[in-house]
Amino acid sequence: MNINYKKIDWADVDECCQVITQKIKTDKKVEDIEAIVGLSRGGLVPATILANWLNVRKVYVHGYHSYDETTKTRNKHGVMYQDVVYDLMKSVAGHNILIVDDLCDKGVTMKGLVKRMYKKFHEHAINIRTATLYCKEGSEFVPDYIASPCTDDTWLCFPWEPDM
Repeated sequence: MNINYKKIDWADVDECCQVITQKIKTDKKVEDIEAIVGLSRGGLVPATILANWLNVRKVYVHGYHSYDETTKTRNKHGVMYQDVVYDLMKSVAGHNILIVDDLCDKGVTMKGLVKRMYKKFHEHAINIRTATLYCKEGSEFVPDYIASPCTDDTWLCFPWEPDM
C-alpha cells in the first residue's frame, strides 16, 4: 500500500475543533460536557482547545498508545503509561466526559480507554462521548464526533509533530 502524507496545519486543527464543538453543542443525546480526557500525546492540544470552547475546567490526561514510533510497529493491545481512570473515579462519577484524540487509526487507543472506564464505573455512573479530529475508514472504533474522515493509506502529520 502506498502511503499518502498529509500535513495538517493549525488552521486545519482549528477548523476540526470548530466542527466537533458544533456537533457537541447540537447533540440532543448529551448534556454539557463536564470533563475532558486528552489522550497523550496527540489528543492533548485538541483537548485543550475543546475545553476552552466548551468552557470545561476539568481536563485530564491519559497516557495510552498503540503505535511505537521507534520500531514503527503497532501493539494490538496498546500500552498504558499513565492511568487517568482512578482520578476520574474520585471526581467525575455521574458526569458527562469527552475523550479526545487527534486521530482514530485502528481504534485501539480509544476503544481501550472506553472499555476500561466502563469496566471500572458502575453502569450509568458515567456518560462517555468520544471525539477525534480525524478517523480512518478502517478503524474498528468509530468516535461519536469526527471532524473529518480520512483514508487508511493517509499518514497525517500534525503541527505539533516533527516534519516527516
